[in-house]
This record gives sequence, structure tokens and C-alpha cells, in this order.
Amino acid sequence: MSLSVYAVQRALLRGGSRPGRADTGLLAGKRIMYGNKVSHSEHKTRRTWEPNVHERSLFSRVLDQHFRIKVSSTALRTIDKKGGLDAYLLTTPTEKLDSALGTKLKGMVEAALNKPSTAGSVKSA
Repeated sequence: MSLSVYAVQRALLRGGSRPGRADTGLLAGKRIMYGNKVSHSEHKTRRTWEPNVHERSLFSRVLDQHFRIKVSSTALRTIDKKGGLDAYLLTTPTEKLDSALGTKLKGMVEAALNKPSTAGSVKSA
């Protein structure tokens, strides 16, 4: 069985310690947690706690584009606190973004900011 290049790159980027779901959105480090539901008689039953994830349309001023992204409530609060999607992506370290999508968006924003603008340049003859 051969693996595709995409699958290998994704596995290397993830490092095996992060679920694949985290690559598709901005979850701010939130993950599925596991534990026990304990009844009055102290009978324990396994259960999960999933992160509070919403699909939201976020606007990037630098890229002048809307992105439909799955975002955790924690990440949304942080985006509001930082002053928008661009500020969140630029000020958050890549290790803390913990997402292939977040890393890609951060690279796009940085590239757009580093690109020299030709709107105000004047040619000299």
C-alpha cells in the first residue's frame, strides 16, 4: 500500500500527536477529552467532551477575502481580542496555531504583507 505525497506531508506536519480534525480549522489547542460519567451509585461510564466548534465566516483585511473556517469559541474570543483574523495569525506563534490551515493562512498573510506594493510607486525616466 503506497501513501500519497499529501498524506505523508500531512503526517509530518501533524507529528502524529494531533488529531486530523485540528488541521481543518482554528481550534486554539482544544481537543477531544475523554473521561468518566459518574452516576449517583458511582457507576463509571466512558464519555467524551468535544470542543465547542462553529463554522464562521472570517474576513482578512490584508488578503481582502472572506474565509469560511471551523473555529472554536476560544479561538473566536482570541481573534476578537487581538483585533481580527490577520492580527491573530501574525501574533500567534506557529506552534500554538496547531493547525495546517492556520499555518497556511499565516503564510499567505505574511507573504501579502511582505510583497512590495506597486500602487504608489513612481517611475523615473
